[in-house]
Amino acid sequence: MRTWPCTKGNQSAAKRMNNMLPGLTGQHVNFRFLGGRQLVPFQFIHVKADTPYECGQQYGMQAKAKIHAGVLVYREYFAKTTDKSWDEIKQYAMSYVPVIEETMPEVLEEARGIADGAGVSFDELMVLNCRYEITKFPKTPECTTAAVLPEATREHVTYLVKNWDYKQAVIPNIVILHIEQADGTRILGLTEAGQMLREGFNSHGIGLCNNMIQSVYDDWDVGIPVTFLRRKVLSCTRFEQARDTLVHAKRSVSNNMMLAGCNGIAVDIEAYPGGANMLAPTGGVLTHANHFVMHQQLDSRIGPKNRDTRLETLLRARQGEIDVPYIMECMKDHEYYPESICAHNSNLPGYELKDFMTVASLIIDFAAETAFICAGPPCEGEYIPYRL
Repeated sequence: MRTWPCTKGNQSAAKRMNNMLPGLTGQHVNFRFLGGRQLVPFQFIHVKADTPYECGQQYGMQAKAKIHAGVLVYREYFAKTTDKSWDEIKQYAMSYVPVIEETMPEVLEEARGIADGAGVSFDELMVLNCRYEITKFPKTPECTTAAVLPEATREHVTYLVKNWDYKQAVIPNIVILHIEQADGTRILGLTEAGQMLREGFNSHGIGLCNNMIQSVYDDWDVGIPVTFLRRKVLSCTRFEQARDTLVHAKRSVSNNMMLAGCNGIAVDIEAYPGGANMLAPTGGVLTHANHFVMHQQLDSRIGPKNRDTRLETLLRARQGEIDVPYIMECMKDHEYYPESICAHNSNLPGYELKDFMTVASLIIDFAAETAFICAGPPCEGEYIPYRL
């Protein structure tokens, strides 16, 4: 049963989308709002199970090859970028297990199922899920997010938006995950194969996207890895429950979370060890990138700070008329290249992030129960709709 507290306008939008996408439930379709070259869509994985372990096991079995490839990617990457051996990296990742087991044992069981289903060791699976914590120093500029609320949109609905920027090597290992839990909750989103679901939305009308941020308080302590925390949030049934889970979690590193609900509410949470800042939308628009907006003295990252304000400027230019096609155009923007909303690997002299690019773009339309997902930079690819 659908439990979204949607408004009359939301229901109307959902009906229109159903007419546009008859019978679509997570299938790949050739659907174009705009022109562009279609890239190979990400692998779509559907799991339905009675227990968290079985859920993870089904996921691991379907993503087995990509999970093994992901382990190899990070083993090679950490060998080049840290002074730690692979055994030391695995040992560090396993140090997070006790706090996860204490606070969210069901998510830990799902992780064990993923490892067993894929045929990788549990400590290797933990490395995949702690890669954000392991790579905390230094951080690359990753991701631009936004929430757009009914007062700013053409159809008076809510959108949650993200360009996911990271290393080009992970693109072949990204998957779209659709989960049906035993309690009836349905979840749809994106992740690197082997990781817990990192961003998406659920059938209770709760959506989550995240950005990297780095604070002066980040250290080598242990807490709840952000992958596990996001998975927990995407199982929440109420917006307030999701918000409080994010705010009060024990953490060792900073992370920014953009949380939105289908009933027209959103908050951005700049979370750091020992605290969290909460930012509210203005005029129905809220954007964020990779620096602290509130309490800027917390920020330890040096670099350009313009993608969030650029996206806000683009969205406000169509205040009250924003729709999915316009958001798609915004996410293709190249102003301030190479530090642009749509990012590409660059050979510009002096630019260090040669393999850094937008690896995926995501637009969640809560009213239509649909996520539009583009593989790679949206200026080169095509958004494909997936139904919750």
